[in-house]
Amino acid sequence: MDMFTTLILVCATAMPQRDCNRDTAVDVVAGPAAPSPLGCGFTGQAMLAGTALGPELGEGRYLKVVCDRRQEKG
Repeated sequence: MDMFTTLILVCATAMPQRDCNRDTAVDVVAGPAAPSPLGCGFTGQAMLAGTALGPELGEGRYLKVVCDRRQEKG
């Protein structure tokens, strides 16, 4: 069964959103696994709502929530 890991990427505003990924982000915050992309998106939004990540970013950065597909072993 596929699982999805929620990732919150901190990206520089000079980086186009389509080019911001795990390798190009300024920072990456990993969240819990989710059973679907929809669950992953909800988890990412809940993580952001429950943290001070937004105001702490300062100018020149933005957040992007992505769902990374992981094949569950077993």
